[in-house]
Amino acid sequence: MLGSKILPTLLFTLLSAAAASASAPDVAERGDVVLVEREQSCAYTCGSNCYQQKDIDQAVKTGYGLHQQSQTLVTDQFAPRIPYLGSSKYPHQYKNFENFNFPSSAPWYEFPILSSAKIYTGGSPGADRVIFDNKGKLDSLITHSGAKGNNFVNCVQGKQQGKKPDDSKSGAARELGDSLLAMVAALTALALV
Repeated sequence: MLGSKILPTLLFTLLSAAAASASAPDVAERGDVVLVEREQSCAYTCGSNCYQQKDIDQAVKTGYGLHQQSQTLVTDQFAPRIPYLGSSKYPHQYKNFENFNFPSSAPWYEFPILSSAKIYTGGSPGADRVIFDNKGKLDSLITHSGAKGNNFVNCVQGKQQGKKPDDSKSGAARELGDSLLAMVAALTALALV
């Protein structure tokens, strides 16, 4: 009699856990799909940072807007009060010492683009920059990542090369779901006996 009251509760609990676990691979697989879609939507890749076009457009828009208003953001909180601390102001004219081949002609301007997808508002600029012309048109993305000294290298247009989604989590979740479903089937068979 006691078994007949506990077994349905146990069965319900295991079914709930199995349902949650069985859906875990789907969530993980959907996560993998999102990862793949994000990689495929990289307009530029700088080092290991993937930048979507909307983030690039926003960085250019912000940098160009500041340029048009003759305003700058500084990398050091003390720079406005102390004449020179080695800090930089953004946007600023980019001199192209590396001799990149940009689609538009000089002058070019550089403005930080952050891997967090947030808009640069001052402080540490990170390694990556958008380069735009005097009309606010994007020319390219460049990065300090992989460059010697304080130089820049080109970012790669498009998605990261050689990246594959890690499906080990979805495989582990699938195995757990399968194990729980097998246990539920065994308990159901016992309840029918």
